[in-house]
Amino acid sequence: MTASVWVPGGYAGRTLLLLSLMVAGLLGGCAGMQSQTSVDQRRAAEVNAELGISYLRQNDLAQAQRALERALQFDPQLAMAHLGMASLRERQGSTDSAVTHYREALALEPHNPYVQTNLGDLLCRQEQFQEGQALLAKAIANTSYSAREVAFLSAGICDLRMGNVAGAEERMREALRVDPEYHEALYELALLTYADGRAFQTRAFLSRLSALGVVTPQSLLLCYRSEIQLGNRGDAQSCADRLRRDFADSKEAAELVRLERTHG
Repeated sequence: MTASVWVPGGYAGRTLLLLSLMVAGLLGGCAGMQSQTSVDQRRAAEVNAELGISYLRQNDLAQAQRALERALQFDPQLAMAHLGMASLRERQGSTDSAVTHYREALALEPHNPYVQTNLGDLLCRQEQFQEGQALLAKAIANTSYSAREVAFLSAGICDLRMGNVAGAEERMREALRVDPEYHEALYELALLTYADGRAFQTRAFLSRLSALGVVTPQSLLLCYRSEIQLGNRGDAQSCADRLRRDFADSKEAAELVRLERTHG
């Protein structure tokens, strides 16, 4: 889970983490594809794909696109380049193109859990739940997959979109069993328990996040909301004060002003 830029309730952090983790695995599994591609072309494609993914992590989308396009020119059968391009297209808002590149990557590496997780998550976000969950289940079943917590969380969020709250919570807890310090799963469980009226559990998940050194405007606003729900105005005020102090320009700080007026 998920070690990279954490985007609560979102997907950018999970995608970039998977891109980072899968590089070595895909590079190690490419030898069988070289009958139609020279060794030099394959290596040039790999170098450009790695460079493109590095630019993606830096949020330099223009440079990422140039590098990934070069990678695919050198070798259109490099799964890592298709996965990187799919992530880029998602960031650019071109979902159909992203799905096409994910499917190309899956055709080239049908048993690759990183590709299964990325495509499965995107299909769930498009409400293609059956196929999305089937791909995520395959990734979860691969016990050698080094990012199973990501697939568990994606499956849990997919369950939530389907209205299966109990299933969602179980999947998210499975993610934490794999990685007890998985920031995004902790936050998603905090959100879920708050929405379900279980503010004591929300507090527990937020406390675990804070103990890991993860404090964001989103977590502080949720802290304020949950402490108000519990009737702990002193603790709510502490969260509010830190949100104003550390993240004064955030949209959460603006939302806090509205909530404080509501709660008097």
